[in-house]
Amino acid sequence: MFKIILIFSLNSIILTQVFGASIIADEKLRNLEKAKEILDKYPLIDGHNDLPHMIRTNFMNRFGQFDLNDMKQSLISSTGKEGITHTDIKRIREGKLSGQFWAIYANCQTDAKDSVRRHLEQIDVVYRFVEKYSNDFQFVQKSGDIMPAFKNKKIISLLGLESGHAIDSSLAILRVFYELGVRYMTLTHNCDVPWATNNQIDRLANASSYGGLTKFGRKVIQEMNRLGMIVDLSHVSYQTMLDALDESKAPVMFSHSSVYSLCNHVRNVRDDVLLKLKQNNGILMINLYNGFIKCGNQVPTMNDIIAHFNYTKNLIGVDHIGIGADFDGVDLTPPDVDDVSKYPNLFAALIENGWNENDLAKIAGLNVIRVLADNEKYAKSVENMEPIDDYIDKTDLDPKYSECRTSF
Repeated sequence: MFKIILIFSLNSIILTQVFGASIIADEKLRNLEKAKEILDKYPLIDGHNDLPHMIRTNFMNRFGQFDLNDMKQSLISSTGKEGITHTDIKRIREGKLSGQFWAIYANCQTDAKDSVRRHLEQIDVVYRFVEKYSNDFQFVQKSGDIMPAFKNKKIISLLGLESGHAIDSSLAILRVFYELGVRYMTLTHNCDVPWATNNQIDRLANASSYGGLTKFGRKVIQEMNRLGMIVDLSHVSYQTMLDALDESKAPVMFSHSSVYSLCNHVRNVRDDVLLKLKQNNGILMINLYNGFIKCGNQVPTMNDIIAHFNYTKNLIGVDHIGIGADFDGVDLTPPDVDDVSKYPNLFAALIENGWNENDLAKIAGLNVIRVLADNEKYAKSVENMEPIDDYIDKTDLDPKYSECRTSF
């Protein structure tokens, strides 16, 4: 009798485990399908992707050497080996990615040298692939053009200037970049510009003694506001964040940063800054790089990623959250969301965590569209204001800059 009861109990446990696992699997599948349905209804616009730099690094911007439909195969054909690539048309479509701020980037070594040229060449790269693959891509400069492009199933292509050194401390060059279609500028990369400090100084014990924005740096913010160009605070120092939030009259963004309280990396955003971001009506576009999600060289799980979304939602609300994955700009990505094809996995996990359709529509794209529209609205309100024609004081410039200058 004891053996019969024991066998019955064991069978019950096994059946419970099997059916329980099946129920969980069915629920995950339903969430994934629901996520895809939502991304078919609302545009997903990522805040930061380094595909243009990836094209430069691997193919020297030579379009005959790659096929944007399949970049994995292009790398193998070009180099004879597999490389890190997160983005191509095939995977964009699979991941339901509707729009992208393409990062226009040149590294800090170009500062005071050929920075302007390098950034212009990367804008040319985006222009060229949008034209070459025009059945898929559409270049967009205005918030009002985003939804029509989405309804036409185009991959909405916007420009974000990642490096403040791109303008060579010139408001005239800033205006030219705006005319070329740039709709946000990251004030610094991982190096200072003469008018703003970058995140690396926050590693120093006496970081608080270093300034954020200079007087000219505040002029840069004012001119960006006047133009309708979003101020991007990813990569900048803590003090620069505070100064820019104090100066900007339009909503700012963090195009690809995560939460400092969950991973205390200097590229992430502290709670007091997030609270000011809410007051500013700006947006944190959460980065998916391993090192910003999970500190300590650990591989992040989906739960680790979701924690950044939940934390931000609880602290400042869903209206101030977006996604800026940083694909093709980083080498380590979470297994569950390791390239642009995996966005539905992220949205399915958010559904599992109680996020509703309205929440997901906002973080996918509606929030960042609103930030762009609000910047346009502010620019419209000051359209009679003359361009700021100030020049940076020579005393603010390191001697290295004088080598490439013949005038003011």
